[in-house]
Amino acid sequence: MVQKKKKAAPASKARKPKRDAEKKFGKKTNMSEFRAQLDSIGVKIVEVTADGNCFFRAMGDQLEGDEEQHMKYREMVVQYIVKHREEFEPFIEDEVPFDEYCDSMMKDGTWAGNMELQAASLVTRRNICIHMLNSPRWYINNFSGREATNMVHLSYHHGEHYNSVRLTEDTCQGPAIPVVIKTDANVASASINSQTKVKDVEKSSQRSTYDHTSVKLVMAGTGCSNVAVVEHVLEEMDGDVATAIEYMIAERLSLGSDDADGDIYMNYACNESL
Repeated sequence: MVQKKKKAAPASKARKPKRDAEKKFGKKTNMSEFRAQLDSIGVKIVEVTADGNCFFRAMGDQLEGDEEQHMKYREMVVQYIVKHREEFEPFIEDEVPFDEYCDSMMKDGTWAGNMELQAASLVTRRNICIHMLNSPRWYINNFSGREATNMVHLSYHHGEHYNSVRLTEDTCQGPAIPVVIKTDANVASASINSQTKVKDVEKSSQRSTYDHTSVKLVMAGTGCSNVAVVEHVLEEMDGDVATAIEYMIAERLSLGSDDADGDIYMNYACNESL
């Protein structure tokens, strides 16, 4: 069985909105190293203004080639959250009232959190790939098939700033040219052998079936595309979404993110269960 870990602060919950962010450009520390890392896979960082709107600015650059469209994407994301209140309200922390949170998030300069990234993926119908310095890529993976081909690529800096990521040869005139990284194609897929193992786990396990929202949040937060594995980990973590995400990301870091032979979460969970 998967060993339980102590519950940490809920990483998947939305951070309390921050206001009046100082307008600046992101920290330059290690930028040359980060650029070299991305250059090795044929992509580059396109910087956007760090004024509290950076995530929405990066989305504007990716989808329209214009970071000044950030308020358009902020409004789209917040409106989506409002329309799907029952899915998002449980993940607002610090007991901030839902309406107050959304009003604050609608304001220019309020930082986006994990919840806004998930909503942005859903409302734009794009998976999101987040590049980090000296770390595995992190995926918000909600779609498969044709809808998965035009993935948004962002870079994340110092735990506080997002930039846009484009192909090295992209002239940045208009929407980003689609980026295809070899391992991206494997994020939402698994080998036939692994799929068979999951079916065996489903038959042998007496775990509870967790609600669709919890399963979907864990899948989006980890890049794991297998419902059976997500439910298995949720059971081991007593249904705690944040702890399940943290645990699976930790396993990803320890096992390696570029496993092209299948879904590492699936392999691990199945091996532990059989």
